[in-house]
Amino acid sequence: MIGLERLGVWITKNPVIIIAVAVLLTLVSVHYAQQIESTGMTTESFVSKDSSLYQLYDHLYQENFGADGNIILIEGDNVAKADALSASLRLSDHTKMIPNVISVQSIADIVADAEYQSSGIRRIPSQERIDEILADAGSSVQGLMPDSRHTRMIVGMPTTATLTESQRGELLAEISSAVDFAEFPAGYSTTVTGDPSFQAAIQEVMNNSNGSVLLLCGLLMIVALLLVFRHVRWPLLPLPIVLLGIIWTVGAMGFFHIPMGMVTFAAFPIMIGLGIDYAIQFHNRIDEELIKGKSSVEAAISTVNHVAIPVAIAVTVTEAGFIALLSSTVPSINDFGKVCMIGLVMCYLSALFVNTTVLYLSERKSPRKKKAEGHSEDGSAIGAFIENVANFCVGRWKAVLAVALILALAGNYADTMVPIETDTKNYIPQDLSPLIDLNHMKAFFGGTDSLKFLVQADDVTDPHNLRWMDDFSNYLLTSREDRTESVTSIATYVKEAGGGEIPDDRTQIREIIASLPEAVQDTYLSGHNLAIVDVNIGDAQTNLGTEGMARLIKSYEDDLAWMTPPPGVSVRITGQAVLMATVMDALTSGRVEMSLLGLVLIFILLLAIYRDLIKALLPVLPMLVVIGWMGLVMYYGGLKYTPLTATLGALILGVGSEYAILMMERFYEELHNVGDPYEALKITANRIGSALVASGAAVIFGFAALMSSPFNIISNFGLVTVLSIVFALITTFTVFVVLMIRMEIHREVVENAKQELKKAIALINDQSRRRINGN
Repeated sequence: MIGLERLGVWITKNPVIIIAVAVLLTLVSVHYAQQIESTGMTTESFVSKDSSLYQLYDHLYQENFGADGNIILIEGDNVAKADALSASLRLSDHTKMIPNVISVQSIADIVADAEYQSSGIRRIPSQERIDEILADAGSSVQGLMPDSRHTRMIVGMPTTATLTESQRGELLAEISSAVDFAEFPAGYSTTVTGDPSFQAAIQEVMNNSNGSVLLLCGLLMIVALLLVFRHVRWPLLPLPIVLLGIIWTVGAMGFFHIPMGMVTFAAFPIMIGLGIDYAIQFHNRIDEELIKGKSSVEAAISTVNHVAIPVAIAVTVTEAGFIALLSSTVPSINDFGKVCMIGLVMCYLSALFVNTTVLYLSERKSPRKKKAEGHSEDGSAIGAFIENVANFCVGRWKAVLAVALILALAGNYADTMVPIETDTKNYIPQDLSPLIDLNHMKAFFGGTDSLKFLVQADDVTDPHNLRWMDDFSNYLLTSREDRTESVTSIATYVKEAGGGEIPDDRTQIREIIASLPEAVQDTYLSGHNLAIVDVNIGDAQTNLGTEGMARLIKSYEDDLAWMTPPPGVSVRITGQAVLMATVMDALTSGRVEMSLLGLVLIFILLLAIYRDLIKALLPVLPMLVVIGWMGLVMYYGGLKYTPLTATLGALILGVGSEYAILMMERFYEELHNVGDPYEALKITANRIGSALVASGAAVIFGFAALMSSPFNIISNFGLVTVLSIVFALITTFTVFVVLMIRMEIHREVVENAKQELKKAIALINDQSRRRINGN
């Protein structure tokens, strides 16, 4: 500990340097924080760009066919009337002139293009001619106008990977302005909806709600500290200390280009909760040393000497728990783990250097009065309560361990039956107006979930290839009629233009394709060597769940294997639905592996640090209990796993093992001082109990703020985490203390037995030597 004493001495002698470095680091962090990018629930946040699945989706599908489709829903008595179509054509023509608009599809364009081909003038003709054109237009009209009262205009625009957030916002604003410019007749309504508008609304609500959630988090933590940490001087100091660590973390996010998304945002309450714990541990110990009558310098040096290493071990072990998150195949989970890991280090540095310096300077400038005669050093009322709880459990250790084990086993079994929330739209506020608009549109046009079959060949427009695409489409419609709502490809339009038959002449096929609207060509064909078969599966992701979607995708893959493509033609399945099914499968199967990996890493790390099997096992075993208990809560509470709650195992390992390590470190410190395990436990529970309760209460109150978030994914995460922290604290003061005292007693028994055995062997050897000498 001599090196740590030197560190303590250095801190007390260089407060100006420490404060100056903290200010400089804060200014640099503010600069880099401005470079953080915000992300919504994009595909890239759920699927690794390095995966073959994403490469297929991104390089073949997105680059050749990728376009987001914003929807303008038009409703009225008869959307095919001439005056309504004239307004629709004005809207379409105006929208086509907006920068970054790729294409526009509408019944007004179908009518105007047909009129242009017959008369040479692109306009909306008479009502009689309109009805004739729409009657001859075939299936292309059905997707745009399912009935006379509803139609939609599909505005093709670049994907999120192509446009910046500001460009996307400007584009959506221009589309809304174009709707106002169109001036639809009285009695007609227009609604701008679709995934791009939906995502933009989510981003706006998330940006607006994040600040209020963090503010509430801070206010609740103030309440928690005033309730359970008021026995120390400056009880609110841990808050600005942890805020400093958070600012440094945000700067690191900008420096390392880690985006701010819905999942990464949830890391901040974790960092606040754990960071405030570090600050509380240093604060509580320096206050304890000062109460003993030590000077401010002695108290600061002693605190650094006794607290820096235990808290550093707790940080390291917590980091090991979060390292397991880096094994996830979901990028947003990786980012969540990275932010947590960076944040813990920053909060530790803030607590060690800035917190200790501020407490030392404040005490030196305004020394506390000497303690009154007869003042007790036995700790707070909370500490006394924790001591009583620990003694009670130790006295009934068999019952405590039996109950904990039974509940843990039952919970781990129940956890296997907890469902996964597969519909990302359920992660957001259900009363969000863009979501209501999107669902309203789906009520008339059906769901928008789809699977894409990418068809590659030297010439996909070859008659044989087009006939296979048509046969495959018909097969899917008949064999999967309960799930397949429609199947569309370039063959669909060629067959329709050919009078129900695909021509044998390749030149004729090329002429038909050239006559098709540019929007149709771009949607289903890229050059002559790549095409897609678009399979609409309605709202399958919402209705089927994770396992159902996986089975559905597998069934389509089986259909492809049955309907073998012609020689030289490659067909592969892709689409966002395929990617999200893979993500949900990774969350389902990966969370158990992440928890086990975290347990193994923590155990190996503790074994390397302590080189003591008991000390390595002690912090790990209670966490298995907490994970089991949370399985029961998730199952019987009707909760579902999401990308956030899937990190629950790593979170419990990180937070719970920290409490256990701090308790264990203080126990062995006191055991070294007093020699008796029971007396050491009594002192430990009393002295550190209040600090652990204070930090736990701050975490609980902080995460309770997440429950106020309008996003279900975040509010559920807050609820689950609050319960996890409560269980971690309960386990630390009950199951953990029982294991700790029993293992230490067992160690003493074994050591005593070894000593007795050595004495016996020595006695036997001595007697043998005497006998030999006597002879």
